[in-house]
Amino acid sequence: MNIMKKHLICLTAISLFIFSFSGCKKDADVTMKQGAIYGTVTDFATGDPVYNANVQLRPSGETTLTGSDGMYEFPNIEDGDYTIVVSKAEYTDLIDDYVIRVKDGRRMRRDVQIEKMPTYIRFTDMQGRDITELDFGSNPSFDMLAFNIYNNGTVTINCKVEYSCNWIKSVSEVPSAIKPGQNVLVTIKIDRSKLQAGENVNYLYITSNNGSNVIKIKANADAVLPSVITLPATDSEGKTTMFCNTFNAEVTIVGNPAYHTRGFCYSFSNPIPTINDNKVEVPGTGLGKYSYTCSGLFLSTDKYYFRAWVMYGSNNQIQYGNVCSFAFDF
Repeated sequence: MNIMKKHLICLTAISLFIFSFSGCKKDADVTMKQGAIYGTVTDFATGDPVYNANVQLRPSGETTLTGSDGMYEFPNIEDGDYTIVVSKAEYTDLIDDYVIRVKDGRRMRRDVQIEKMPTYIRFTDMQGRDITELDFGSNPSFDMLAFNIYNNGTVTINCKVEYSCNWIKSVSEVPSAIKPGQNVLVTIKIDRSKLQAGENVNYLYITSNNGSNVIKIKANADAVLPSVITLPATDSEGKTTMFCNTFNAEVTIVGNPAYHTRGFCYSFSNPIPTINDNKVEVPGTGLGKYSYTCSGLFLSTDKYYFRAWVMYGSNNQIQYGNVCSFAFDF
């Protein structure tokens, strides 16, 4: 009986070992089947990497976008046969019929090229030369430029011009129909007062029934500091008396970038007050005068110093006005 028990125990142990081994092998097989598909997407004409192209994996339907180097990757792919589809605005969709076979968890590479759609809308300057941008430069008196839309196709096109930019003041109307081989003059005006300091870039998008195109618009603006003048304090009737209780100021230059906050600072001990002494803000922006009437501040015969300030830029830099003062004289 003891011999039989020993045989049963041995058989059970062997069975468990075989089951455990086969389970480990199965798990290893699953791990091995987690492969990957990767590659680059480049421009057919230039060979340059195509950024932000949409890559779809079929039949799974999984999608990803290419990076700045044109690379894409689908990790953790099970063994099987796959194809990819690549799409991007202004490019012809690529339905790649090459079968990418993932086997034994391998990483498979597939590089593809995509081709830009034919451009039937061209932009030319006044001499008929092709252009891709208009540069207004930094001359403060230069606010208008013109270019031609040229129909390079074989059919009449209906164009629409679109832009989203507060410093492009106006774009002349484009005719509803442009015949093949026809040039149409387009005039652009900009509002330099709305430019930010440095280079400003935006785009005009021209779409039609036979293709689309985009032209870059550039303009430069010099940085200009805002300026504010502190005016004498006045009383409740706007007069300069010994009962002054109103600070006054005038913004003479808005600045570029324009100031975003304004106010006054004051002190009875610091002859050159700053916002670290006492500060009040006055709502509003732009050129012109502003004021602030104090309530319950001046209860002694001390002399008060005050000046205006404006705040500008993302770092909240401050420009101060001149210092003014007054005192009660009983």
